[in-house]
Amino acid sequence: MIHRSFRMFSTIMVVFTVIKDIIYMLRCPACGSSLIAGDDSVVCSLCGAKYRVEDHRIIDFLQRKEGWVSVFERMPELYDIWSRIGWRISGRGSLKGFYEELAYDLVQGYLIDIGCGTGTLLSILESKGYRGIMIGLDISIQMIRAASRKTRRAVFIRSSMDNIPLKDGIIDHYISSLAIHIAEDKQRVFREMSRVLKKEGNIRIAIAVRDSMRGRIFSKLLKIKTLEEREYIKMLETTGIRVTGLKRYGAFTTIYGIKDRL
Repeated sequence: MIHRSFRMFSTIMVVFTVIKDIIYMLRCPACGSSLIAGDDSVVCSLCGAKYRVEDHRIIDFLQRKEGWVSVFERMPELYDIWSRIGWRISGRGSLKGFYEELAYDLVQGYLIDIGCGTGTLLSILESKGYRGIMIGLDISIQMIRAASRKTRRAVFIRSSMDNIPLKDGIIDHYISSLAIHIAEDKQRVFREMSRVLKKEGNIRIAIAVRDSMRGRIFSKLLKIKTLEEREYIKMLETTGIRVTGLKRYGAFTTIYGIKDRL
């Protein structure tokens, strides 16, 4: 009985440490003020807005039911299958190899994975011994729940990518794999990216582009508005991000960059 109680207490301490470690990073998405950790929620210190904490590792800043794709809301386990099929049709090389390259040489610091889905990238980073805070952000609560089962050390935020509940200049690594092209207002997403990044923080964003026939077909199939590489680069530069490299995968391009001005 004593041994069991000790194990339960140890688990609570680990979970509490994770939440305590990120609470100072957070801000209220409604008014921008600091948040205070409660037993099962975080509360805005100014406007009093309350956001539910689930399973000690998920903070729901949207608190509404809808996500982005209804079939994956109901069955998130299909998302990984769909991703592999979609990559074979539209991408180049293996999807696993793509994720490995995206995670390459990331070893420490404050990292956010935008549109984390079921947590594949975060689980790769965790398996490589990433040292630091890892945050997964997605609009779908079901995706986030699936992601939390894949990882042990990441914490998750349910939020939109154009209103990130993090304070200014807090993130070292902004990573996003195949998500930003879904956003209607991409310029707003990039402004948020720049806001949460530290100076000299880096970005790695894999995004669908219209430069190739595969990219144009992909855009039509998903009924999303994608842009050409040069348009994405121009948008990023206006927010203080200097593009340092490109890597192409069929319909997608990974853009590497550094925030070089505030």
